[in-house]
Formats: sequence, C-alpha cells, structure tokens
Amino acid sequence: MTQTQVHCNRIARSSGEHCHEHHQLMLGWRGAMDYEFTRGSERLVLGQAAILPHREPHTYLGRQDDSEVLVIDLDGDDPCLAALEQSCSLALRESLFAEARALSLPPTLLPMVEFATERLKAAHTAEQRTLVNHQLAVLFVSQFCQLLAQDTLEATRRSRLSASALDAFIDERLARPPDNPALAEAMHLGQSQLHLLCQRQFGLTPQQYVMNRRLQWARYWLCQTRRPVGDIALDLGFADVSSFSRAYRRRAGRSPSEERRSR
Repeated sequence: MTQTQVHCNRIARSSGEHCHEHHQLMLGWRGAMDYEFTRGSERLVLGQAAILPHREPHTYLGRQDDSEVLVIDLDGDDPCLAALEQSCSLALRESLFAEARALSLPPTLLPMVEFATERLKAAHTAEQRTLVNHQLAVLFVSQFCQLLAQDTLEATRRSRLSASALDAFIDERLARPPDNPALAEAMHLGQSQLHLLCQRQFGLTPQQYVMNRRLQWARYWLCQTRRPVGDIALDLGFADVSSFSRAYRRRAGRSPSEERRSR
C-alpha cells in the first residue's frame, strides 16, 4: 500500500481470515457480513462500522449474495493523516486505533457512504481513482475521529482521572513503564477514554504523562542522592544512559550530570 485509500470489497458469501500491518476501517454497505475479532463478534450492515488496528486478527463471513463492504486502509506515513493529527491535536494510534471496536454511525453519515461508493464507480481513469480514493479515505478518517471524540467525551464527562492513583501505578513499574493498555485497565477506562482524559486534565498523552513521572523521579534522585546516573537510568526503564540523557535534556534543558552539578 502506497497511500491511504478506500475501496469497495464484494464479500458475497465468501469467508476468510485477515491480519494486516496497516490500520483499517470497515463500513457496512450492502447485505451483511459477520466478523470476529479479539473483543468478540459483530455483524456489519449499513449504519455499522468496525475499527481494526494494525495486526488485529479478524475473520469474516458474508451472509448474502450481494454483501459488500466499504474499506479504508490507512498508510501510516501518509502526510495528510499527519496533518489531520496535528490540526486535531490527536494521535490516531492512541485514540481512534487504540483498540478494535464496533461503532454505530449516525444517520447523517449514511448518505456519505452512498456518495463514496458512487464516486468510486464513477472514476474511470487510474489518476481519477487514485485521487478520489485518497480524498474519500481521509474524509472518512476525519469523520470517525469526530465521532469517537464525541462518544468518548460523553462517556468521560462524569469521569476524572486520579493523578495520585495514576502516579502510584506508574511508580510501582518504573523499571518497566506501563503502556496504554495497562494504564487503561488500571484506571478502569477504555484506551480512548484514557487518552481524552489525560489530554483534557493534564494536556499530555498517557505516554507523555508516564515519561514526565519517570523524569520527576530522575530529578529527585539526581538532586537528593548520590546514586550513579547509570543506575538511575536502568531503574527508570531506559535502555542506556544515552537514551536517559536525551530524554532528560529534552525536558529539563540540561543533562543529568549538569542537573546534579547545579545542586
């Protein structure tokens, strides 16, 4: 795959199993298709969609002769997606594609699905198909991001992250810093909810919060103890002193050794 693209897949009554290296969105169009992924099984029909992160194994089974699915494949290096992330202040991997899930589309989006299939069929030349494919794909991704943000906002309006609980969980795992799934499970949240709450409360992604907490400990040990820098780096889960020094300099504006000397 050379760029983000959208295409219509005729499923009919065929079946199979997939696992790709790219993120994928599937939208029901005609007929019905059953699919199964790590969180369970669902039926894909018009008005329903599926969000599949990369390397998410899933099986499918067409239920009718006319079963057809609209599929969006995402290229991780697509500059248009990078611009979308920057304009919306989000990271697709930590929000939209944090986990596999089914999603119901609002009625206002159904004409857009029909419009996309018509435009795909109307494109005659290879150049037209490439341009239309890419434009439609990015448009759908932006719509999905808005949908997810709205759903997550509704689900988290009554929620609030406990900074002390988050800090305590991270502190117990400094040598092996927790990833987003572990943080979300510990906070009893979905990964997209965790991402939104972190951004809303702290102005940071979950992993930026984890890094900040690790470097707070680094500053304490550098200023209040005589522990060797190498020991501090390993105890905070860094592969070596160099990676620790780079991370510390980015946050504090000086190296760990300079921090220690200043105290």
